[in-house]
Amino acid sequence: MSVDVIISRIREEAEKEVQAVRTEEASVLTSIRSKAQQKAEDIYNRRVAEGMREIRQNSASHQSKARIEAKRKVREVKEELIRECFSEVSGYLNTIRGRPEYPVLLKNLLLECAQNLGSSDVRVQVHSDDRLLAEDLIQAINLEGFSLHLSDAVIQTAGGVVCERVSDKIIIDNTVETRSARMKREMIVAASETLLQNGEP
Repeated sequence: MSVDVIISRIREEAEKEVQAVRTEEASVLTSIRSKAQQKAEDIYNRRVAEGMREIRQNSASHQSKARIEAKRKVREVKEELIRECFSEVSGYLNTIRGRPEYPVLLKNLLLECAQNLGSSDVRVQVHSDDRLLAEDLIQAINLEGFSLHLSDAVIQTAGGVVCERVSDKIIIDNTVETRSARMKREMIVAASETLLQNGEP
């Protein structure tokens, strides 16, 4: 065998080995690249999922805060409306004596006292501006079997009466201020229920 043949065979073997190494290297690189791509895709998907979860959490948090804030604002508006209602009631009561419905109101307040205190002697106190009206009303109510007497003492009030049963000193304060104070809680409940008919957000 000549030297040239030997060298040729050596070259062929060497090329085969180089080709085999290159083929193996390409396979390894393909495997590494595939694994790297899969890992990158897994990381990407995980990050996207985490991002979406964070977005949902933030969205839920913002919605919850928005609902709380909306309820707070609605409550404040309702409370302001109730305050305005009471302010109007207060203004109305402060001018009740000059209104055309006052004589009927005063009669009802007197009659309520008479019915609660019974037919025994009852002293009636009114504002000095109401004395003439009260005298006429007392005469009419006494025709129904009661015994009301107008006291010389006067009271400072926007309207109404204070009645005292002489026998046992039981007093009924039926002034508009006291009635309003007694009814304030019920009025708040009634006003709140009316406002709540529209429902919460």
